Amino acid sequence: MQLITILLGGTILLGVLIFVHELGHLLAAQAGGIRVLKFSLGFGRKLIGFKWKGTEYLISMLPLGGYCKMAGENPQEANFENFQPGDYFSRPWWIRFLVCLAGPAANFLTAVLVMGMLFWTGFMVPLEPPQITQVKKDSPAAAAGIMSGDVITAMENQPMEDWEKFADRLNQLGSERKGKAIKVAIKRQGKDKTLSVTLAWDEKLERWRLGVAFAPAATSIIDKVSVGTPAELGGIKSNDRIIAIEGEPIWTKYEFQTLVQPRAKQLTRITLQRGEQEMELSIKPMVMDIPKQGTVGVIGVSFKGSGRERKIRYPFFQAFNLGVQQTSNISKMILVSIGHMITGRISLKDSVGGPIAVLRMGGQEFRAGVTSFLFFLSAISIMLAILNLLPIPILDGGSMVFFVIEGIIRRPLSLKVQEVSQQIGFVLLITLMVFATYNDIYKLIVSMVGGKT
Repeated sequence: MQLITILLGGTILLGVLIFVHELGHLLAAQAGGIRVLKFSLGFGRKLIGFKWKGTEYLISMLPLGGYCKMAGENPQEANFENFQPGDYFSRPWWIRFLVCLAGPAANFLTAVLVMGMLFWTGFMVPLEPPQITQVKKDSPAAAAGIMSGDVITAMENQPMEDWEKFADRLNQLGSERKGKAIKVAIKRQGKDKTLSVTLAWDEKLERWRLGVAFAPAATSIIDKVSVGTPAELGGIKSNDRIIAIEGEPIWTKYEFQTLVQPRAKQLTRITLQRGEQEMELSIKPMVMDIPKQGTVGVIGVSFKGSGRERKIRYPFFQAFNLGVQQTSNISKMILVSIGHMITGRISLKDSVGGPIAVLRMGGQEFRAGVTSFLFFLSAISIMLAILNLLPIPILDGGSMVFFVIEGIIRRPLSLKVQEVSQQIGFVLLITLMVFATYNDIYKLIVSMVGGKT
């Protein structure tokens, strides 16, 4: 069953994204007066097809994407002295530039539309009480004995079930009590306590404050182990409960993060409970760039909460604005990560995945549900767009560089230069694919035998 979901989810993922990419090239080429000979959904042997306005539209046997074949687009086959009407190289350099750009642009647009649609139609998010992640020194919380990791379960005997309403409820109680103490019920390491807290008035914010940072409550029980990560390679499984890091007991996701994030590339002892069995694993967290936190260590897991959820949705224009913002944020993260891979700050072994990894991740998100799969599809669509824009010959970005140079010197680069560049680009791409596929197979074998990083 798992193999079926991997194949189905991965096929849908790659098929949709490559098809959208090639569709962008098709529409731009037709708009730019370039003859498109074939446009295929899928690769390999033709199943069905028809011809319309000089273009043959096909559905082919292998559903992993598609292709767009334009007249005279291969420099080795192009007759630069006697172009045919509608040949690729017969059109001005800037039209060819836009045709190349259209593929990645279609992938960016897909991400914006898919995420915007999700924000508009709504999706489920955890409904959790607030959990304290940081207590400021000399704050009302510190004076009352509130500690990082405490879960606020009630205030003045009123249950506190939604972490997003915590700050407003605090401000309301502060206004009602006018500086008098309020009762705050907490859960600390599985035990219930009640504390008395006197809130402080913040002149700048004009609000009553407790002096804490907080987030939705989460346990230290593993929900999902991401494909190809140190956690999977080290043998961690869903439903394991992390009970200690380097001998330091933990109860929540945030205590786990506090102890693991500073340990990037350091072998780390993780004690966990699996059923009735307690076991210890040695795992080396990989490096990851997290916005506003910088470079931290992660092992590739998510944690369970209470299981309660609520649906959130946004008005139409706000939803698609959020789609644009999310696409921009993910793009920045990918670009930073690529930069750090080039400089060696992030390990290629940890970061580079090939088709096997994409298929496995697609299957994992497919099993998690439609919303998870569509968010993942959006992220991979952005990654595909950025990778295609890299200035490597054979990719869209490399061709775009050639066309800009052509526009500057007012003639195409020599066929010899183009051939050598294409060969270099091809070797680089094949080398990367071989490395990525080897990396995928290695991680798959290690995860199957339960090895340790």
